[in-house]
Amino acid sequence: MRWFGAFLLLVSGYLLSRRLSEPAMRHVEILEEGEYLFRLLESEIRNAKVPLPALFAEISRRTDSIWKDFFAELSKKMQDGGDFTFSEEFERLFSIHLAETLTDEEQNLFLRAGRNLLSDDLVFHKNASEQLSLEIREHVAVMKKRLDSQKKVYQVLCLSMSALLVIILL
Repeated sequence: MRWFGAFLLLVSGYLLSRRLSEPAMRHVEILEEGEYLFRLLESEIRNAKVPLPALFAEISRRTDSIWKDFFAELSKKMQDGGDFTFSEEFERLFSIHLAETLTDEEQNLFLRAGRNLLSDDLVFHKNASEQLSLEIREHVAVMKKRLDSQKKVYQVLCLSMSALLVIILL
């Protein structure tokens, strides 16, 4: 019975380390999904010539993350019409839906990508989109590397504390 209890303590230490790294893992997933959605938007705008409100609604239907509400509301705002500037509305909705989740640097990357969506110069649009996509991917790679080291630290700490408890209790 003691060995079973020791095993449970070690497993709980491991699971605690996973739980502690979960918010950072979710953050990286949001960044990756955002980068994918903006690449998809750029491709659809350039190739399919789909109207933006319909495209934003389609993107909203394709995702279940925090990006869903952002694109759904942007689509609704554009369909309703009215007097607004796309870049200002994009920034306003972005700050409402994603400001708490993303860092200032990440917000600026995505806001720059959003501002480029309406560019008439296709060569500029393509080059700017590729550059922003590259910057976002590089940022995601740095975040993943940081996450890997953070996960290792959490695992070592939690498993060490669990092992110490096992030694004390046995």
